[in-house]
Amino acid sequence: MDALTVFLLYLASGAATFPLTILLVRGVVSVAAPARATPAFHQRLDSAMGWSITVWILGVFVFYATAILMERQKPCDEQRTNQLTYECKKFLGAIK
Repeated sequence: MDALTVFLLYLASGAATFPLTILLVRGVVSVAAPARATPAFHQRLDSAMGWSITVWILGVFVFYATAILMERQKPCDEQRTNQLTYECKKFLGAIK
């Protein structure tokens, strides 16, 4: 699996998580009966939003780390990152 495939998978699932959660929560709140719209109900919705944001941010970090690790597996002259290993910097002439 190449980096483009991983990026597209992340974009399709991870990047859509937060906007979809907002839409879902807004939909639940809009159809909630006034008797169900108690402070406890709103507290649970706020908790769900907080967890969604947390999972989304952690997913970004995991995706970034995975993309860097995959890029570092390529030969030095094919890497497209500014975080080269010491050996690649030496190979490419950045370090003498």
